[in-house]
Amino acid sequence: MTASPSGVLLEQLVREPAPPASPVAVPASPAPPRPRWWVEVAVLGVLYGIYSLVRNSVGDVAGRAYRNGREILALEDSWGLASERWLNEWVHRTDVVAGAVALHYATLHFLVTPAVLVWLFVRRPAWYRRISGVLMTTTALALIGFYWLPTAPPRLLLDEGFVDVMSQTSAWGWWPESGTPGSDAISNQFAAMPSLHCAWAAWCGLVLLLFARRAWVRLLGVGYPLSTFFVVLGSGNHYLLDVVAGVLVLVAGATLVHVVRTVVARRQEAAGPAGDVALSSRA
Repeated sequence: MTASPSGVLLEQLVREPAPPASPVAVPASPAPPRPRWWVEVAVLGVLYGIYSLVRNSVGDVAGRAYRNGREILALEDSWGLASERWLNEWVHRTDVVAGAVALHYATLHFLVTPAVLVWLFVRRPAWYRRISGVLMTTTALALIGFYWLPTAPPRLLLDEGFVDVMSQTSAWGWWPESGTPGSDAISNQFAAMPSLHCAWAAWCGLVLLLFARRAWVRLLGVGYPLSTFFVVLGSGNHYLLDVVAGVLVLVAGATLVHVVRTVVARRQEAAGPAGDVALSSRA
């Protein structure tokens, strides 16, 4: 299989000169001090608070969001790519699948990402900062998309034949009839483009695929983002182009982190000999 761009970039971020000590493509790493867990929790909490504030404070953009949603759907229709139409129809008419899709959408996004972060912190502390930096950078880039292109998801375009599966199954769980996976007070229903749901899922999958040693865990790493792509389309929460944009934002986030790390490393290398010369001249 050909590696995805984001997978290649994450592999570059974890690559070191020493050959890997195991069949898994995760090389031996230097041993910097382990990050303090309480510092990481505090940083993530602050960043998530800022993210939520920005994401949910876009103002009254309903008119623009509906126009953008219809334009995206029309573009997909013209290209024959609107797979969310038949997926949503099938999920809506299959009760067991609808319940499973709703449960997946309302839970795993909020459980798997923190769990993978904790696993990375505990099991691969040497790589935690740089790989979690990809996730944070991706999230920051997605906020630009939410502001620049507020988008009503397919489930809100009732005249297009979509059914809100989350609303349909609201009696099955704790989510409200509006179809949001959490409280209406903390949800921005027009933050569909790009799909951060899919970007985070792809990040989780790549981390497990690159770092896990057990084959079944790596298999889960492949399956989780694929199931997420299906769920967000089948539930009527995203367009196919939202999913594509989410993956591209992850690629952009990984690229940015890789470029910054490369520039910093080269500057440190360039400063090293100069510092040695200065010290020797003083001696």
